[in-house]
Parts: sequence; C-alpha cells; structure tokens
Amino acid sequence: MDGRLLTAVIVETEAYLGPADRASHARAGRTGRTRPMFGPPGHAYVYRLYGVHWAFNVVAHADDEDAGAVLVRAALPLDGTETQRTLRARPHDAAERLAAGPGRLCQALAISGTDSGRDLTAGPPLWIAAGPPRGAVPALLRGPRVNVAYAGEPWSSLPYRYGLADSLALSRPFRPVPPTEPR
Repeated sequence: MDGRLLTAVIVETEAYLGPADRASHARAGRTGRTRPMFGPPGHAYVYRLYGVHWAFNVVAHADDEDAGAVLVRAALPLDGTETQRTLRARPHDAAERLAAGPGRLCQALAISGTDSGRDLTAGPPLWIAAGPPRGAVPALLRGPRVNVAYAGEPWSSLPYRYGLADSLALSRPFRPVPPTEPR
C-alpha cells in the first residue's frame, strides 16, 4: 500500500466449489460479481461480505470444472504490522488478531473490490507467493465451513475449512468434523 510492503502468512481457508455447491456464490451462475470465480485459477475474487466488509478469495478449480474459489479466512501479519494496525484503526491489537477473519484480513492488507479479477501470480500490488520454510510444518485442522447453514445438508457440514493448528491468528475455533462425512 502506497509503496509499503504488507505481508502475511495464510493460516486459514475455506473451499467453495462450483454451481452445485449450495454454499458457493457460483450457485447463482455467472454474474457481474461472480465472474472471477468462473475465470482462470490464480486470480482474486473479492466481494462484500454481508454488504459490509470485503472478503478475499483465490479462484481455484480444475480445468474441467466451471468455477470455484478458496476464501482466505485469516492470516498472520509479517511485514508492515504497524501499517496494518493503522489500516484497521486498531493500534493496540496483537499482530495475531489483525487479520483474524475475512473482513479484518482485507482491512489489514488493503484488499478491496478493485482487486477482484487481479492475477495473483503477476506480482504487485497483490500477489501470493511461497515463503521460505520456517521450521516444522504445523498440523492442519479441518472442519465445516463457517456461517453456511443456509445451504442445508450436506453443504453446511462438509469439512472444507482448513487451518494451521495452534495458530493464534485463526478467525475462530474449529468445530469437529462429523463422524460420518458426507461425500
């Protein structure tokens, strides 16, 4: 933002499939808002969450699928933490909480609707890159997606939410995966 580098490690995501997934925006088909979800993988899909906050997704689907995206639910800030505090108007928050949730993440990293459709492999101003190895790989948590009860079963119980175990930057605790997972 304004020449300042803001970086963070993604610690939590949720997957949304194509039109058959009742919890996915793709269920409504290709619209002005959902167009990026139907585009090439590796691009951003940014939309208003509940009409209030921006939510950042990475378009991800196989060549033989129509659409799909992965919501980036939370990240742990690395560089530009003070700027991220300023952007969030939270000067005293712990770094772990600055991007702990989709809306917080977009505020902290200055992501907005103007980023929707952006190629995330092309570099600045918004991109995703592999970082250097930082010790042992933490265990992954897996559970149902958040706030998708409206989609009904099996969509509301699918274990499509992933997070790094023991991360203090997760948006909320994980619910356990149901004993018999729907397919």
